[in-house]
Amino acid sequence: MAKPAYYSLNQYGSSGPDVGLIQKWINGVRTKWTSIIPLTVDGKFGTNTQKAVKQFQTIVGLTVDGKVGNNTWNALYDNYAAIIAPGEQYPGVYIKNGTKGATVKSAQARLTVKGYPLTADGIFGSKTLAATKAFQAANGLSVDGIIGNNTWTKLYA
Repeated sequence: MAKPAYYSLNQYGSSGPDVGLIQKWINGVRTKWTSIIPLTVDGKFGTNTQKAVKQFQTIVGLTVDGKVGNNTWNALYDNYAAIIAPGEQYPGVYIKNGTKGATVKSAQARLTVKGYPLTADGIFGSKTLAATKAFQAANGLSVDGIIGNNTWTKLYA
């Protein structure tokens, strides 16, 4: 699993697929550190997500602020990848035209690897939409332009 370049701060009140990815990865590292509270993967950075992030930060020796910035992204990635590797798993929140963030960037990178060249800029625009639909059509998926569980699984197969 290649380390994506994260660039957005996520904190209490944030929402979207990157928060879903954080929640998925927190749940993944719970296999090693069961004291971290389990999270619902809903893409909403609420009180429980903030608490779980603080627990994770405490365990791995980071500044405990409950925010997922560069250092926390990297530590989450490294620990999750060591447990779950080798492939990224669907973050539990679909991404579609207009979505932005690290999860989109990761999907764009996989679309490029699969033969649908894109600039991995983290912005799900018209080119990513077209590439997603072409990938879905070529792989016998529902052609809706939305990267949900089935499309994600095929991207990382």
